[in-house]
Amino acid sequence: MAVKTDIEDGEQIDISLRVTGIDEWDHDAIARKVQLEDVEGSPVGLTVFHNNEIVDFEWDDGRWYVLENVVGNEYRGEMQLNPGYDLLVTPLDERPAAAENGGAENTSATQSSESDDSESSTEADQSAESEFVQGEVTSEPRPTADGGGELLHQQPLSEGNYLLQFELGNLPELTVHEYELRATGSSGIDPDDFTNGIEGFTAKAANYYQSRINSPVTTADASRRRIYATEKLHSTISFHGYTIEPIHQDKTTLEARSYTDDGPLQEFVKQDVKRGVAGRFEVSGIDSIIEPTPQRTANSGLFEAYRKYKCRIHVDADGTVICGVNVAYHLESTFSAAEWVQRGHDIAEVNVEHDTDLYDSARTATVKEVIDMDYGDVLEGPGVSMSKYHEKHVEQDVINSMRAGDPIIADLQYGSDEDSIFPQLLEFCKVIPTFDQLGRVDEAFLDVIHNESRMKPEERFSVVTSFVDLLGPTPYFGFDPVAQPTNAGYREHKTPNIPNLRFGDGKTGYYGAGGLERKGYGVYKAPGSFDIIALYPEDEEDDARPYVLSLLKKLADYEANPSAFDRDTYELGSEFHYSQHAQKASDYDAALIVVPDEDEAAAADYDDPYPEFKRRLGQLGVPSQMISVDNLGNDNYRGNICSSLIGKAGGVPWRIDDVPGDVDAFVGLDVTYDHANKQHLGAAANVIMADGTILASEAITKQAGETFDEDDVANVIKHVLEIFAEEEDRPPRHVVIHRDGKFYLDVENLINRLDKARDLIQRFDLVEIRKSGNPRIAAYDESESRFDIADKGIAFHVHNGEHSYLTTTGGKEGSPGTPRPLQIVKRHGSTDLDTLAEQTYWLSEAHVGSLSRSTRLPITTYYADKCADFAMKGYLTKGSVIRGVPYI
Repeated sequence: MAVKTDIEDGEQIDISLRVTGIDEWDHDAIARKVQLEDVEGSPVGLTVFHNNEIVDFEWDDGRWYVLENVVGNEYRGEMQLNPGYDLLVTPLDERPAAAENGGAENTSATQSSESDDSESSTEADQSAESEFVQGEVTSEPRPTADGGGELLHQQPLSEGNYLLQFELGNLPELTVHEYELRATGSSGIDPDDFTNGIEGFTAKAANYYQSRINSPVTTADASRRRIYATEKLHSTISFHGYTIEPIHQDKTTLEARSYTDDGPLQEFVKQDVKRGVAGRFEVSGIDSIIEPTPQRTANSGLFEAYRKYKCRIHVDADGTVICGVNVAYHLESTFSAAEWVQRGHDIAEVNVEHDTDLYDSARTATVKEVIDMDYGDVLEGPGVSMSKYHEKHVEQDVINSMRAGDPIIADLQYGSDEDSIFPQLLEFCKVIPTFDQLGRVDEAFLDVIHNESRMKPEERFSVVTSFVDLLGPTPYFGFDPVAQPTNAGYREHKTPNIPNLRFGDGKTGYYGAGGLERKGYGVYKAPGSFDIIALYPEDEEDDARPYVLSLLKKLADYEANPSAFDRDTYELGSEFHYSQHAQKASDYDAALIVVPDEDEAAAADYDDPYPEFKRRLGQLGVPSQMISVDNLGNDNYRGNICSSLIGKAGGVPWRIDDVPGDVDAFVGLDVTYDHANKQHLGAAANVIMADGTILASEAITKQAGETFDEDDVANVIKHVLEIFAEEEDRPPRHVVIHRDGKFYLDVENLINRLDKARDLIQRFDLVEIRKSGNPRIAAYDESESRFDIADKGIAFHVHNGEHSYLTTTGGKEGSPGTPRPLQIVKRHGSTDLDTLAEQTYWLSEAHVGSLSRSTRLPITTYYADKCADFAMKGYLTKGSVIRGVPYI
């Protein structure tokens, strides 16, 4: 069985890996980094680019997968993985067992078989979630979301809030055939012939069969070569040199109420839905269903935008099959990289991909520069001309046409290091249509896509409803979904809309600006010492000085007058000069720094002062509030600037008046990835008191992989106990721990360790705050027959489980689109979902850096994320206890 040490640079490999973390990137080319480990526990990273076919693949944390034809990539001496052209990803039901002694398993057929001797000549889909299925586009009108509003309201809907999910049908139980797979002949199956051994063989065979018989098939017990089939299997299949026959074991009934059966039932439904849409859409999995013709085409003709739908299947314990759907845009370019250059655009550092209509392999690269090279020049390494080298990859008539012209050639960087740079014809490449690159050539079209992506509830629900109407009837189960949203499987809960934020003199209000601005209540607690220094560039003094003075007046209005105030100017120039000015500010409690706009600083010949001031002041323990030159005079930002400055200096602009549940403290955990150094440096934790006030934060040096292991979490909680006990002269009786995302660890072991400290922490809850992939929530107005933005604080709790969807934004604040709910997952504890949802909601109202609008995240995870990010950038001292919130 392959392990990390078997990976070679530039070579394909089949390997079994377990997902340990997923790191989403905000990058033009890279979509995410998937952290994995092999069967020996060695960490391996997989870089997924925006143009990879698996970009929308839904990885499950902690699950094992077989990655076939993945390509090795050496970066700074560390072997990593990139998706290959033929990459296949197959989910596994359990951890693979390492093959021992390379021995073959004796699988001679000793039982009677119901199969015949015919062989399959068709290779099946390798994964119901990962491979690309090119649907045959029919001549019928293309599927589109136009007219969805009529479908949405064809049946009367009751007034109220709805999840954007639909009922496909009912599948309370299903009788299936269970088979054992055996190889004909006496030699049996050699586990070394398959990535992930016997488990990999079983998964591959199940996929072969489900494609051949056009009915759902999935694994049962992969380690025993067992599969479930919805219909009888009457033929052998051949692959990897084996002829496999299915030996019928028995009929078995799968029940939705069983925790072990709901997985196979959901997989059967996924296969059915996927097969039902494959002929009308381009499908690479039910989480990537793309309309065959563009919804929008740029006037330039260079870019096209297609609607892409992402489905999630859930089978409730009572058998109700639910399909959640989201919709977004998928961009494609219509031009070559050579055309990009010919149109006068700078190609340096632009990301491109091989045009597979011309080139036989899909690769992604970054253009370094156009070079002076002829198509007939000899390449270093291969020792042949580029045109000769291309004979292995490109049709001869295309090569001949290139020889007859004067093609544009550029150096392309295919990997992460300088050794991966090779020349390539830009005619064989297409520009990857990132939003950034779209904006360079067609800003008007970018604006259109951005605006249309922000669908209001009525439009979003209508678009998705129209798509759902096209799903049925599905080919096997005959599911014909009701094209109306449903709350089946969930119950609704509403956080009371009360003035629950406390300001000065015990007065309460609904939100920050309401108390500080409209009512003039004053802050809950001003900083104990509040000496401020203001620094601004010499050339900006005329504009900066009056704006800073207006901030001082605003602080006085909030009853948080500075105890001292000084100002000075600095010259835009060297970072070393900035450091000296920062040193002079070390005796102050806070600093207001006016800095140039980021884009202006990047293009100027002086060093950008922002990072140096942030870094040096952070090391000195002086919280800083930066103000962009472009924002001088903007009254809309003054409240947020002042409130943030008060919080950074140790004050409390407002707190939560009454937090539901008998809880003493909340703990937030997060980790941030350093992309440049490929290390997880920015782990952070914070302690939030029950009233939503921050007690302390700590930035922690992180181990490899985006994972808090048990020791990390245990040590954080120990420190929480110490800090809380120091503040309150007693240990906390009840702590709620929020993790940003999933706990990537053995939760049961952690629970056992915490249980042993019952004398110090009597009760604790472990809660995951998940941000992505959650169904939207909207409010239906029966009198207007339309969907509108739902109120904040709406939660839907699953009937038979421990998760909830919660809206933390929206309501009267409005929204540029349809607000994205959070998912709250209870991993351990006695606190009910109603209380956990209300706690999370009020913690999202406690962010003192936003007066007029709610933040989406609770400050437990939001502040931990900001703290981790600041620590990674060097703006905080890692390992030290941080008072206040200098990172907001």
